[in-house]
Amino acid sequence: MQQQQTRIINPYAPPAYNGMLDAAPAGYIDVDFKIPFDVVLTANQFAQGLARDVPTDADFIWRATIANVQTGEYSVQFKDTQGYEFSNGLIHRINISASAIAPSVNGHEIVIPAGGQIGMNMLDLSGFTNTIQILFLGVKRYKLN
Repeated sequence: MQQQQTRIINPYAPPAYNGMLDAAPAGYIDVDFKIPFDVVLTANQFAQGLARDVPTDADFIWRATIANVQTGEYSVQFKDTQGYEFSNGLIHRINISASAIAPSVNGHEIVIPAGGQIGMNMLDLSGFTNTIQILFLGVKRYKLN
């Protein structure tokens, strides 16, 4: 009996590494890019309207997220540039990967226009001062001339 092999695809890896064509549309080029977001929340603080600016030289194609650093528990809700919330409520940080080799992959690419923002609401659950860093993983999408 011959055993069937299952192909494993890394959803965050560049498409070429998974044997697929480049994901950039015709006339564009994608360059890997990470955007860190650093915040310090006080005990039980609910911070609304937080935002991380996206560089102005290219659109940011947000593909995955890592809860990179935290000194305590927290919950977060993400928004796009127009304020559209990606969840009905706050998401506990344990539901966001803390591993760079297995980040929390978005269900689809989220386009944040050049000069736009990734918005957030955050709630400290630790009861103490909480230092947090979230990494937004994706690509800068440049238009070719």
